[in-house]
Amino acid sequence: MEDQGIFYGVGVGPGDPELLTLKAVRVLEQVNAVFVPRAGQEKESLALSIAARFLRDEARVVELLFPMTRDREQLEASWDEAARQVRQLLDRGESAAFLTVGDPMLYSTYIYIFKRITAWGYPVETVPGIPSVCAAAAAAGFPLAEGDETMTLVPWNRNSRPDPGWLQSLNSLALLKVSSDVDGIIDSLKEAGFLQESVLVTRCGHQDERIETDLASLKGMPVNYFSLILARKEKL
Repeated sequence: MEDQGIFYGVGVGPGDPELLTLKAVRVLEQVNAVFVPRAGQEKESLALSIAARFLRDEARVVELLFPMTRDREQLEASWDEAARQVRQLLDRGESAAFLTVGDPMLYSTYIYIFKRITAWGYPVETVPGIPSVCAAAAAAGFPLAEGDETMTLVPWNRNSRPDPGWLQSLNSLALLKVSSDVDGIIDSLKEAGFLQESVLVTRCGHQDERIETDLASLKGMPVNYFSLILARKEKL
């Protein structure tokens, strides 16, 4: 077991390569293999594009396909296959990094691979990254919470929208996965008293980053998948 390699989960932040931590850079400069997630055969890995400059010239990049689906059986099969590929490399005594956008322990595919690799007894080290919520707040100059306020992270689902009464009881919101239901979100924020103090941040940390403070103007408009909304309860 001493000959096993170490599996690193490396958060690369939301988009700006300068937001990688010193530890993340150190790990990437050491490992000879890097696993990168892809959502489809035709799509490039966002995590790889962020971290590419820090990889060793001789580092082997292994792309792992994770389909964009809610089919649990299909997802489990993709996670099993990805973990199997990682395990084969670790058994050869090689250490490897798995790149993930944002933070590895926050809504990341890495979590499913992490659970399998740790269950098999391999050494694992997770390197945190800057979450998109924090980076978006900094870019927009939007305080997430002050004093005794609470902040709630909500992965939005148009098929099971949060109860308006529950939203009204909150102080500050960070809404993720918003692109498929922007109109519904706008209506819900308005009803709950959040719309006037809300901001949409798209592709945070990239050259085409966009910050929109007039959410009402976005009704009926398409929104990029890599978008989130920050909102605070309107002051009476």
